[in-house]
Amino acid sequence: MQLEQIKNIVVVFQENHTFDNYFATYPNSDGIAGKTICLQKAPRAPKEDCVAPFHFSSLTPPEMSHSWESAHADYDEGRMDGFVYSEGSTQTMGYFERGDLELYWQVADKYVLCDRYFSSVMSQSAPNHLYLVAASSGGIINNKVPKTLDFPPVFKQLDEEGITWKVYTKDPNSSWFRNFSYFQNMSNLDKNFARNDEFSKDVESGNLCQVSWIVGAPGGDEHPPANVQLGERSVISDVVNAVGQSDSYWNGSAIFVTWDDYGGFFDHVPPPQIDEFGYGFRVPCLVISPYAKSGFIDSMTNDHTSILKFIESRFNLEPLGSRDAAANSMEEAFDFSMSRPRPFNRIL
Repeated sequence: MQLEQIKNIVVVFQENHTFDNYFATYPNSDGIAGKTICLQKAPRAPKEDCVAPFHFSSLTPPEMSHSWESAHADYDEGRMDGFVYSEGSTQTMGYFERGDLELYWQVADKYVLCDRYFSSVMSQSAPNHLYLVAASSGGIINNKVPKTLDFPPVFKQLDEEGITWKVYTKDPNSSWFRNFSYFQNMSNLDKNFARNDEFSKDVESGNLCQVSWIVGAPGGDEHPPANVQLGERSVISDVVNAVGQSDSYWNGSAIFVTWDDYGGFFDHVPPPQIDEFGYGFRVPCLVISPYAKSGFIDSMTNDHTSILKFIESRFNLEPLGSRDAAANSMEEAFDFSMSRPRPFNRIL
């Protein structure tokens, strides 16, 4: 038995932070330690007129542009030097440390932190949300999502195979996922779309589906200028600790916590360009499971379709397109040779 040991997959999708913004100084990861980084305030500005990465003094970072156009200007054909003048803000260079995000750093200490996990599209939220469940955005590069999306989501295959699933979000009636034509003629989607604060209730009552997506934790999705600790505390208490302390679910669980896009924040690693849409910039990804390797830095190249690939691999589903067909399935983050599942230690 390998992946069959995983009975329940939980995907948490938070908002708008890069790897360097959250884990720039995490030990032994590909952060900024030992690197000389200083980005010009304007194109062709004097070399000394630059901004180096700095520790944020506030837990409420500003909202910055993270559109398709801004992202490509920040990327600057792989030079990764456009952030300060493109964003029009030195705040793009700010980062948080352990004392700011102690709970997420504890998870990284105990389980898996991915330091080459990229967003799927070099743009903002919506296309990355669509890649997470459909391996495509249908060519969409911004948050203007048509009322009907005609390409297939993974939900269709899950239904066909009798695999239970649910999407938890702040407003279940306005989820971009409901725009898939697959759902257009369904009269009752209440069993598949719920408020995000119902996730922990489903865990407690024994009603957790085989695959769950939590699009924004109930306490906050960390979208700037939100206090980053509010979302962090909710992810840990309402999701990770809820599943971890469950006698019914922990021993067969795999939890992925990641962020949809870069939010305008600096990251120093150029994303591989595998097609006209991406990858986009690195975002954090944490993997929590009784079978997750302990204190492991996962440096395999992954993106949002890698989580989709993990779901497909676990339930023997066909790939939805070329992206998920070629994606890495993130199985390197797990050790299924353990004689028994690792017990859960509550994150405090």
